[in-house]
Amino acid sequence: MAITNIPYSNVGIAGFETNDGFGQVELFNSAIPLPVTEDFPVGESTTLPAFSVVGLNATGNLVLAQTSGTAVAPIGVTTAPAVTGAGQTERIAIYRAGNFNPDALTWHSDFNTDAKRAAAFRGAPSPTNIVIRKRL
Repeated sequence: MAITNIPYSNVGIAGFETNDGFGQVELFNSAIPLPVTEDFPVGESTTLPAFSVVGLNATGNLVLAQTSGTAVAPIGVTTAPAVTGAGQTERIAIYRAGNFNPDALTWHSDFNTDAKRAAAFRGAPSPTNIVIRKRL
């Protein structure tokens, strides 16, 4: 786990505090295209971390997008975590547009290269307008 120095100020004295669990990666690379959200259902017994690349399964519920097995094409990125239990469902907002840093997203193991991640949303159904680009 990364260690990040967090500035901790005393007037005239440089100081730092360390926190073993802190890590931050920029989610957006640019404000173009503008981020846009839309609500979608999450089926029962599903766990999706925040900023997961998701698609719709055969029943119309959000799941982690993948290319193997029963392929699920990416349509968006979750804005918050979603956890449902047996018999529970909910609706969450997903980003349908935006310019994202791939290192900040949660991907299925099928998207294991930068090239696959960059191409993930090409050909996505309208109104998806997501650009995946590494930070410079």
